[in-house]
Amino acid sequence: MTTNKSSTETTTSTIEPQVFAIVRTAGKQYRVTAGTKISIDEVEVNPGEKITFSDVLMAGKTGGAEVKVLAGSETTLGVTVTGRVVAHKKDKKVIIFKKRLKGGYTKKQGHRQAKSEIVIESVSL
Repeated sequence: MTTNKSSTETTTSTIEPQVFAIVRTAGKQYRVTAGTKISIDEVEVNPGEKITFSDVLMAGKTGGAEVKVLAGSETTLGVTVTGRVVAHKKDKKVIIFKKRLKGGYTKKQGHRQAKSEIVIESVSL
């Protein structure tokens, strides 16, 4: 009986820390990294143009213990988040239905929120 001894090589791969940021736009907060695609409320920017997020709440690196908590604008603390508008779309339809019992009152209404798809290009500390 022959025994096959296979050499097991352990490779230590270094995972590069990725810079992230938490930005606030239209009253909502988004955690973004470079390459992230987000869908936010519609902005008045043409598709293909760049957009800079000015309200950065927090930033840091995912691979390490370095986390920088921000309290002001990115111009004073050195954090910039830029993205590119991909397209303007509408969200899925939401149906609003109201009814009053014994009154014969019904009302059906639909709504589609306008959204902008944005790809984050860079997050720099």
